[in-house]
Amino acid sequence: MEDSYTYSPDSFDLEIKWVGSCIFVVSIMYTFLISRLTIVPPTIPTMIAPPDPKRTRRLRSMHADLENRKRRIARTPFPLLDLPPELGLLILSHTAEWPETFANLALVSRKIQGMAYEACLPRMPIRLISEVHVQSFDKFLLCKPHLAAYVQHLWVTPLHEEYYPAAIRILKKCKRVVSLALNGRVLEEAVTSPHVGYRIRHKRCRKLTLLYTARDGWASLLSSETPGQGSALQFMQQITHLRLVGDVVPAHLPLPSLRVFSYALNRNNLNLVHGERMLKDKESLPSLHSVVLVGERRAGVGGVRVTKMKDSRVFVFEVPQARTELEMWCDNTLGKGFWQICAD
Repeated sequence: MEDSYTYSPDSFDLEIKWVGSCIFVVSIMYTFLISRLTIVPPTIPTMIAPPDPKRTRRLRSMHADLENRKRRIARTPFPLLDLPPELGLLILSHTAEWPETFANLALVSRKIQGMAYEACLPRMPIRLISEVHVQSFDKFLLCKPHLAAYVQHLWVTPLHEEYYPAAIRILKKCKRVVSLALNGRVLEEAVTSPHVGYRIRHKRCRKLTLLYTARDGWASLLSSETPGQGSALQFMQQITHLRLVGDVVPAHLPLPSLRVFSYALNRNNLNLVHGERMLKDKESLPSLHSVVLVGERRAGVGGVRVTKMKDSRVFVFEVPQARTELEMWCDNTLGKGFWQICAD
């Protein structure tokens, strides 16, 4: 006889309940075991100290006192005129790098204007290029001729022929300059004079930037055949820092005082050898200490880079393409250009 099985709904429901109960019990046991095996660090209650009333009142008083002082300073002008004159001039001299601030100081009062001229003009790099520059500064010195003695850094490169007489007139008045930037024509007509016994005017000038002088112009400057040209050579021989802007670099420069010499870097023929030869020429250049070649950095590379050639005092000073000769001259006059970086 074969075994038979009869399906009963009540028995099926009983099995489902039994399986659900087992799953529930296993879940409870698993949760209990995990909680026992896990170490939970004890929580430390955070204690917040109550504010100190005395400290709070003291802080409020200090803050109120600080605000009152700020308001008094804002209402009270800086006592510049009450300071010793030397200290006042030292403070004003720091505005020489900002022409707009200097112009505003000159409008405050006659006293502040005179102090600003005395403090800033010796440090300011004065640039005479356009018609406005040349004519306005010419009128300025006509009205205040005594201020020409304060001018020490001068760039004179008139753009047009008609501005040359005024530019030369300005340079003749500024006899106490220590650094100049000009071309050969202005040098011969303003720095030296046949009307005063062919003696040089600018005896304090030591730094010269000579712009785009041709070979004929160099021959005229370095010649001593005539009295006038001899005075130009006398001026060149007192120069300690010489920067040539252009393609012409004379082979032999009889400059006994020259310590630092600079000319343009030519990447096509790498004219480093010329600087090395100049350092070895102790007969014409006995005091020469450093040679600086200035050129533009390659495209895509920014910033200034200084490279010193091995076993020599020849430096390559590379600047961004947007850096102009005028800007580099201003940096040199303010003490942060390649004169200082390479020579020192």
